[in-house]
Amino acid sequence: MVPWPIALLSLFYGVIATVSAATLWKTFSGASDRPLLWPAMWLALSSGVMCGLPLLKPWARGLAVAASALLVAITLAVAGVVVLAGRPLMALVAT
Repeated sequence: MVPWPIALLSLFYGVIATVSAATLWKTFSGASDRPLLWPAMWLALSSGVMCGLPLLKPWARGLAVAASALLVAITLAVAGVVVLAGRPLMALVAT
């Protein structure tokens, strides 16, 4: 049986994987002009965490910590760029 915190974390990364896959699909179908690097990276990272955590693999725990740290760093970087653009309230909304 999978402990409920690991199940919830797997569900969270499943949502990230789904959003990344949808973004990749939009890019491949021509509906969006975004670069493929970030959605592909998040899809690979979150899919690995989503599949490895419920199996209680030790590598998945390290991958989950790395993904969480990367998610925090990117969120704070985006908020910093928005603050530097002169919109601190929007930065608070972004984080």
